[in-house]
Amino acid sequence: MGESLQITWKAFLLEQVNSRRELGWKAWEDPRFTSRDMPPHEAVKSVLATFGPAAFERYHMEVFRAYHVHKRDIANPLELMAIAREVDLDTTVLAEDLRIRKYKEEIGADHEAASEPYNIFGVPTILTNGQEPTFIKLAAGDWEGSEDLELFYNLFKVATRPYVLEIKKPASSNLAAASAARR
Repeated sequence: MGESLQITWKAFLLEQVNSRRELGWKAWEDPRFTSRDMPPHEAVKSVLATFGPAAFERYHMEVFRAYHVHKRDIANPLELMAIAREVDLDTTVLAEDLRIRKYKEEIGADHEAASEPYNIFGVPTILTNGQEPTFIKLAAGDWEGSEDLELFYNLFKVATRPYVLEIKKPASSNLAAASAARR
């Protein structure tokens, strides 16, 4: 799709959607809640606001790799700062943004914008032109990169067909069980 493809990443909190807490509880509003999801979302939003889209892409992909490939604790702000240094970013603003939780309300807004009207339940979910939310289960690994944009283009072509409701591989349940066991 070339330059016509525009990806807008939004935060979505799995621990919020999977919570068994009381109705109305929101992870981003509970100061006593120790979140695993919030810190990496806050960090990437800080990097985008401070350094722009190119730095965001580098950092965002490295945070994905850190978690999914290298099994690093990306809920730890010190780990998020180390990842920023690894992609040559100054961590001064990032450290302060994480300390004061500058982006927690924005993350909450992203989450609610996905869960309320679209009933999104997992990540990654592709929402194309505000329609056809499609959850894609991907295996952990080093899959990301510009060459894989073709994968998302093909998924877009399939997902926008109104009669396609779900696509599954029988092996996905075995892979999901193995992934859960690793965690």
